Amino acid sequence: MNDKLVTLLAEVFGLRREEITAHLTKDDVGNWDSLKQMDLVVSLEREFNVELEIADIITMTSVEKINRVLKSKGVSLEA
Repeated sequence: MNDKLVTLLAEVFGLRREEITAHLTKDDVGNWDSLKQMDLVVSLEREFNVELEIADIITMTSVEKINRVLKSKGVSLEA
């Protein structure tokens, strides 16, 4: 998985890097609420220089879906 994305997710959600997997979902992270979702959005937009739409934000409920959204924005997430 992309190192920058793993680091960003670990920082936003207060997790250890090894806890970040493609299968991690919103339900697995106790503090992944609406406020953390917006923190995630701002962090992703800054880090990857993308603009996320409302539909993208609503879609991003797992690491796998975050990957898909970023790739759809032209972000290369090769490890």
